[in-house]
Amino acid sequence: MIHFYGSPMSSAGRTHVMLEECGVPYEYHKVDLRDAAAKAEYLKVNPGGKIPFLVDGDLRIPESIAINFYLAEKYAPQLWSTDLTERARIYAWSLWGISTLQHEALRVLHHVMIIHAEHRSPYEVEHGKKNVQRYLDHLEHELPASGFLVGGRYTVADLNVASVVNLCTAMTAGTAGPKVAAWMQTSKARPAWQKAAAAG
Repeated sequence: MIHFYGSPMSSAGRTHVMLEECGVPYEYHKVDLRDAAAKAEYLKVNPGGKIPFLVDGDLRIPESIAINFYLAEKYAPQLWSTDLTERARIYAWSLWGISTLQHEALRVLHHVMIIHAEHRSPYEVEHGKKNVQRYLDHLEHELPASGFLVGGRYTVADLNVASVVNLCTAMTAGTAGPKVAAWMQTSKARPAWQKAAAAG
């Protein structure tokens, strides 16, 4: 049995969707890191203290993107690829999503919602949104005619990047173009996404 540790409205969301795509049994442990007792218990499982975290037999692995790559390769080969070139594109898009686009989205989020009001910076919000929009426009330009990022089909790259675009648009940090909006609609309509979203 796979044990998945996460919480709603976090990077664990993309792993939750991935587990549903895999269609394998798993147990979802919701972790409240703001609760001292719950956090202390969780540190016994994952001394690193971050979520998500996955335990699959002897494998104990952090980091949502690494977890999703592992799950795709082992349990959902239809979302993976045996082709080296396609895998390179899966890696590139997924890492672009979390290191480039998500970085700017979180910059906005922190200065709009998370840090104390006296430390919030309109400059950070403005420039974060400017960069988010620039990257969403880049995605609009690069999205293939197939409507999927790699290989003309839905892969883990679409899942990973869509999870970040969803954050950007939900917090109005940027506006998706027509191709990206249609791609997001397709991603969010998948049963796995719907089931994970309903579970929280």
